[in-house]
Amino acid sequence: MRHARTSSSPLRPSRPLAIGAAVVALGLLASALAAAPLPARACSVCGCGDPLVPVGEVAGQRGQLGFSADWQYLTQKAGSEEPGMTDLLTQNTLALTVSYAPLDRLNLVVTLPLAWKRMQMEMDGVTSTVSNLSGLGDMQVGLRWFFLDDTRMASRTRQTLSLDAGTTIPTGSSSASVDGVRVDEHGQLGTGGWGPYLGLFYRLQGDVWSGYAGAWGVYRTVNSYDYRFGPALRWTATAQYQPADWFAAGLGVDGRWADADVDAGATVPDTGGLVLTAAPAVYVRAFPGGWLYAKAQIPFATQLYGIQTIGPVVTAGLRYELP
Repeated sequence: MRHARTSSSPLRPSRPLAIGAAVVALGLLASALAAAPLPARACSVCGCGDPLVPVGEVAGQRGQLGFSADWQYLTQKAGSEEPGMTDLLTQNTLALTVSYAPLDRLNLVVTLPLAWKRMQMEMDGVTSTVSNLSGLGDMQVGLRWFFLDDTRMASRTRQTLSLDAGTTIPTGSSSASVDGVRVDEHGQLGTGGWGPYLGLFYRLQGDVWSGYAGAWGVYRTVNSYDYRFGPALRWTATAQYQPADWFAAGLGVDGRWADADVDAGATVPDTGGLVLTAAPAVYVRAFPGGWLYAKAQIPFATQLYGIQTIGPVVTAGLRYELP
């Protein structure tokens, strides 16, 4: 039996277990195609699971620096303000992330998203494009502080418990208009408001198998157009398996409950609700310090308000950590 691994990042070749954990979440995600998180998302129920995935699931060594780039695709349908019409949102996001460990038990992350968002309207089987925007989305900054780190050599396990905190920053434009008409809030590149979050994250790491679970509360501030996306509760529970140092896979359940959006004090119909997703993931080490990964979040149970349909969210990318 191999000794319990003490990796500080799921994408560090010297720390394969953490990699396995991230892989499991990603592999299942890729096969299930559910819904993440990227800061550019504006929909009320799209963001599920761990908001600090780029930070890693275990404490990094002091001075550890990492970079990642991932591409995410998602779709959403919702009832329109116009009777008999449906709004269709298609979004692609390229997220560029830098993570850093200034202390042995503290991981920091900054994510810069570039988004492509197309809003369409559908009526009687006819679809027309309303807006097609691209540019900078809402940045995210966050930290994960591992205030508990307990290694048991007898059982070859390691337990960590961390406090997570961060926020999205309204760097994306929320004032785009087409032919003099302002684009729908969900079609804008940014939300126009801040999105602070706070939560706890627990991980149990073994020799080949590991797992983690976490829950986070997310709040949204009102933007300059008197619109506020609904506050939300996000959570994840994932099992991970890493049979080799170069490969890992995982399977989990990510979820989110969000309150409805509010516009000028009035509840916005067809926003908010509950979504549960299957989250498979796979990681493959492409070169020393570099890992390719694919993940998906596939909705399998929803209780959304009004007329809404959430499609699978698929993510693929590359992460590299300096030796």
